[in-house]
Amino acid sequence: MAHMVVARVSSAPCKASGSRRSAVRAQSKAQQEADLRQTVAIVGAGIAGLASAVSLERQGFQCLVLERSETRREGGTAIALWKNAWRALDYLGVGDELRNGNHPELDSVELCAAEGGILKRFSFDECNGGPHEFRGVFRGELLRALESKLEQTEIRYGVGVERVTTTETGTGGVVLRTEGGEEMRCLAAVGSNGASSGLCGLPPTNYAGYRAIRGVANFEGEMPLPSSTVRQVLGRGMRAGMYPISDREVYWFVCFNGAEGDGPPMERALEAFRSWGHGVREVIEATAVEDMVASSIRDRWQSPLAPVGRGNLTLAGDALHPMTPNLGQGGCCALEDAVVLGRRLGGAAGGEGMAAALRSYEAERLRRTLKLTVRAGVMGSLLQIDNPLVTAARDAVVSRAFDPSSFLDHTSYDCREA
Repeated sequence: MAHMVVARVSSAPCKASGSRRSAVRAQSKAQQEADLRQTVAIVGAGIAGLASAVSLERQGFQCLVLERSETRREGGTAIALWKNAWRALDYLGVGDELRNGNHPELDSVELCAAEGGILKRFSFDECNGGPHEFRGVFRGELLRALESKLEQTEIRYGVGVERVTTTETGTGGVVLRTEGGEEMRCLAAVGSNGASSGLCGLPPTNYAGYRAIRGVANFEGEMPLPSSTVRQVLGRGMRAGMYPISDREVYWFVCFNGAEGDGPPMERALEAFRSWGHGVREVIEATAVEDMVASSIRDRWQSPLAPVGRGNLTLAGDALHPMTPNLGQGGCCALEDAVVLGRRLGGAAGGEGMAAALRSYEAERLRRTLKLTVRAGVMGSLLQIDNPLVTAARDAVVSRAFDPSSFLDHTSYDCREA
């Protein structure tokens, strides 16, 4: 059975406030339905969903967030936040709170060979567009920070949305049908329910040919890499990466080629990495298997010229632009989406004006994210090559000819002004 949670909330387990529950019960059904008609429904309480709610509240919209899970999403590992994401977080009012959360600012990169030494080491100061900012934070911590900024938005957990219907012009708003059979008529709807979202009928995502395992290692003593460094270790059809997210914790990942499907058991998949140096073995052994997350890497190259939403229905985050994690931009772009969505809808007049604003938002976002999706996909394919001659040539190029000046060009984007 669904239960309702209303922000503002703390980091304690989610519970609805008694006064708010009483107020909701006191409302007549007719009044509740009338209020919904002026409400933007957001499907999914992940990063894109909660950030969109914060952004839309800033523009004066009443929002309702519907989340299929029974409780706030506390799972997952960490998320990489580059300069473009911090600009969005500052706009949303949570940047300084997260900066003060014992997350070190990282300032350099090491690219290493799995069977050798360091191929290339460089500072972010060598990259164009500085000063740069990069920190990793826990996903749950980011969600709590965003949720704490919501003052009027309801979050209903345990409510999945089956479909959304709307007119092409947006006249009459949207009608959401929940998995429990309830119908809600709202002003507009934002699907932020992940890469497999079916709300707009977009093509399915494509398997990139490799899988990933992620985790957060906890060290009581010395960590296996410098406290301000992002490290990637390159092998043949396999790679690993890591960076500190606190003075004791290191986020890490490994990627390995394989056919689509469930893949081998996690312990067997990790076995090949246990002989690697550069801290890879240490981070794996410092993480309990039950605290690791395995996933297939997928994306969709969504053109800004192809239709996405219709009427007063749109998408955000992975639902709009699923991309491989090779640039660390999936969550960053979800935060950008939220800011741009608020800017666009803030100038809409309702009805056809709102529908036009949503199409403008989609085009603006996809012009940016398509380039990132393609770049991330191509980079991943090159890094996953398992031909020994090609990987030897790759390592030689990285060691002797790699120029980091354009390495972070994509993080200079400012969603507040674009």
